[in-house]
Amino acid sequence: MVGLDERSPLLVVDEAVNSSSSDSSVSDGEEPAITKPTPEYGATLRRYSSPGSLPPFHQDHPPGQEPSPSLAIWTVIPILLIGVLIGNADGTLVIASSQHIASEFHALSKASWLVTSFMLAACASQSLYGKFSDIFGRKSNLAFAYTFFGVGLVICGVSKTFWQVLSGRALSGIGGAGMTALVSIIIADMVPVRDVAKWRSYVNVAATLGRSIGGPLGGALTDSIGWRWSFNGQVVPTILGLVLIIWKIPSHTDKDERGADQSLLQKVGRIDFLGAFLLATSISALLLTLDFASNDSPWAHISITAVSCIVSLVLFYLVERHWAKEPILPIELITKRDVFTPYLISGFQMAAQFGIMYSVPVYFQIATGASVTVAGAHLVPAVVGNATAGLLSGYLITKTGRYKILTTVGSALASIGYLLLIIRWKGQTGWVEGLYIFFGGFGAGTLQSTTFVHLAAALDHSDIAIAGTAHYLAGSIFMLTGVQLSQTVVHTRLRIVLNSSLEGFNHKKQLINDAISSVELIWEMPENVKKIVVGAYIDSLTYTYALSLIFAFLGLLAGLTLRERRL
Repeated sequence: MVGLDERSPLLVVDEAVNSSSSDSSVSDGEEPAITKPTPEYGATLRRYSSPGSLPPFHQDHPPGQEPSPSLAIWTVIPILLIGVLIGNADGTLVIASSQHIASEFHALSKASWLVTSFMLAACASQSLYGKFSDIFGRKSNLAFAYTFFGVGLVICGVSKTFWQVLSGRALSGIGGAGMTALVSIIIADMVPVRDVAKWRSYVNVAATLGRSIGGPLGGALTDSIGWRWSFNGQVVPTILGLVLIIWKIPSHTDKDERGADQSLLQKVGRIDFLGAFLLATSISALLLTLDFASNDSPWAHISITAVSCIVSLVLFYLVERHWAKEPILPIELITKRDVFTPYLISGFQMAAQFGIMYSVPVYFQIATGASVTVAGAHLVPAVVGNATAGLLSGYLITKTGRYKILTTVGSALASIGYLLLIIRWKGQTGWVEGLYIFFGGFGAGTLQSTTFVHLAAALDHSDIAIAGTAHYLAGSIFMLTGVQLSQTVVHTRLRIVLNSSLEGFNHKKQLINDAISSVELIWEMPENVKKIVVGAYIDSLTYTYALSLIFAFLGLLAGLTLRERRL
């Protein structure tokens, strides 16, 4: 018998009863199969049962006059993909040109901060979008995100110092977090669970197109009219996206428990300000600790941020567990096995892929003497693999309702790809061997789809917004961890090798600092010194490939523990 009480959603009860009577076969480690409603019915109702839990795009219509779900989907999602396209183009665009931007300000050793500042702000704000979109609606949060992203671009485009560029990247990070995370939440609002992967595959295509454009475009702009146009050029499409959101995206009317419209004051009263502050503080302190450790900062700096992280995390746990009426990130939710496991799976793969995406442009600029444009173009196979995996996994999940085998295969292929880099990337790398990073992108693309589908299948819809944005947050933290650790490994190994190889050379310390701080300075070195530095870089970068292999293998192990739910 299915346990029922007056709070049980009727639609879920009907599905559970139908499941028990029509399909009693369950594989080992799987949850019981649930018979889903037809797509047309599910696209409108999904799991809702009460007026207070209607989907954000629900509207009451007279019988027989309901709008076509397909029409609503094809109107809304293409608009959302503009933000996905811009956000992902921005990411690879900055990665491809970061070495040049930092070199102009004589800060090559701090080049990763162009990514770090963006991700730091994105991570600190990402989890807030889930709860805020439940309170204020998806539309207003999207408009907020686009606005911050655009303001950050303008600041980067007119900056006169490196720190001004970083401040602009931070503002763009706040906006970028919402531009990407809310898309999947809105898709989960609008389509049946089994179709989520298919629609997210279109998101992957837009993301891949953006990443594919971003690398070569960033390099081309840097080599021709200047890196500032890498930011200025994004302002117009960002404004266009904002206008379309305001014009076309339906508004979400939030209700209180009695179904009445809530005032702005009531909505603000629902915000867990203390929890939001403590969460943002703990994430920022964690990421700063990683950055300080990777740049050989004084132990005092590392200790202060590490202690701040621990203290704020403890306080956050106590507030969310015992005090907050509407927690910004419920502890009971994120510690569930069905939630925590997919966070680990996708997180490990994101750390692996972005560690490589930091290393690849550096490798081709130094090992082969490639221009910024060509080096950025070498990122394309990874993002093509990401899109291919998204489309293929979306199709297979829709057809079969299965996703665990895809999770395992994706992690295994990524591991093989990183192993090939370790073995084959030794300085004479052509375009064919440059395709090895396709496998890493394929693995990451597969897991982005399968892990989100698992969340949608395992959780009630009322938890999707928070769990979904926390899924992006976990990915972002792992992603930044991968970049920071890759930088740490390269610089640490480089100093060790150069300190030994340049023994007896005049001005050895200065040569080592020049090799780490600027690509251009390497080419100005004497030929014998340049050869040593290039060899040291190739050796050091091999260790970052090994680091990505470790992350990918950990993701594979985590994927084997996933409890698949039939769709």
